[in-house]
Amino acid sequence: MTSSRTILSNLRSLKAYLNPILTSEQPTYFEKLIAETFSNILYLPLYTSDNDNPNIPHRVTWQGSINPVSKAPKGKPDVIAYCYNYYLIIEATLKTEASQCSKEYASSIRHCEDFCNHNGISQKDAFVLIVCTELHGDTYRTIKNNSVEERSKFIPIKISELEKILQTSILAFTLRHLELRKLFYDISDCIRDSSSLTAFSKSVDRSITEWQKEVLILEKNAYIGVKSYEAMRKIGKNHISTSEILKKLQKHTIVKQYLNIIGENISIKVIEDSLIQQSFAARLTTTYAGEGLFDTLPYEDFKRRNLKLIDAVMKIK
Repeated sequence: MTSSRTILSNLRSLKAYLNPILTSEQPTYFEKLIAETFSNILYLPLYTSDNDNPNIPHRVTWQGSINPVSKAPKGKPDVIAYCYNYYLIIEATLKTEASQCSKEYASSIRHCEDFCNHNGISQKDAFVLIVCTELHGDTYRTIKNNSVEERSKFIPIKISELEKILQTSILAFTLRHLELRKLFYDISDCIRDSSSLTAFSKSVDRSITEWQKEVLILEKNAYIGVKSYEAMRKIGKNHISTSEILKKLQKHTIVKQYLNIIGENISIKVIEDSLIQQSFAARLTTTYAGEGLFDTLPYEDFKRRNLKLIDAVMKIK
């Protein structure tokens, strides 16, 4: 299975990813990449038409084929994501000209209606995502004109925006499906309230930036705890001071990226709180300067606590 960071790299360098592939086959591999992207964003298993398993209620299915590699057949959406309490009907297109609207948008309406009718699903529980490199003005205007109707919401997502969503999922460990649905509603509002394609693009960029910050702040304690624990392992000794951990984290490229997104600095208190609350370490003593000295807790202690937490939640009716 392709790693999240490799997929993110492929999205960021899409031309380089597609260039070695025959032009006629590029749409197929683009579909496949988008399916892999949503599988990683949603933390759901990825299936294809070769091995799709309806017994798995929550999954991402690329309706193309691996053996041999071929794109989703006409009459079907490219990708379907069976999320928690909603569905994504995903159309991935490399088209940037007017045919983006006439071919992709029109067919996506039929695909969504067919999927909902066949599965007895309310269209209110389905989002139709059109994933593209650039959004054509005709597509934007058509979606905007239909946004007032009580039907499935059509959400255009550019690759540059999808990159940010995947990056958020990677940094947040687990991206809750509820939070992703909130983002789609925000983008739907941007469509309705915008006055032009340019205004819409700016509004979506702001919405995704704000959403990304909100999601990552929710994960701050767990994220700093894991990275602090990682730093302690690399230091590799007993009685590790929080200032030693702080120095490690201040040089950590990914941690700096995370903190830059949420607009905060890391502190000794944040490190100490995260280590204790996430059960990664125990405070042994405190120095005269008030700095904590910590020792890592065994992996089994961390595992036991979290399994007990899961068990307690599962027993609640």
